[in-house]
Amino acid sequence: MNACPFCDDPKGGVPCAACGRAPSLSRRPCSACKQMTPLNEGACSHCGQAMRSELRWKIPVIILMFVVAIGVSVAVQLL
Repeated sequence: MNACPFCDDPKGGVPCAACGRAPSLSRRPCSACKQMTPLNEGACSHCGQAMRSELRWKIPVIILMFVVAIGVSVAVQLL
């Protein structure tokens, strides 16, 4: 049996007997301690560091791109 990727419990299991998480959950590394934490948790389960959303900067950029595209299309139509 493989160790749990979240709590490193050697017994593991589905779900893990120690932490209760399923090993198949999507996970990401913590920026502070580099341990793996499930994507749906707001803080690292190892060190407590708040996890930042990857979409925090992407959504405003996408909205800006749409606004610029609409502006360019209107400007082309007026010329």
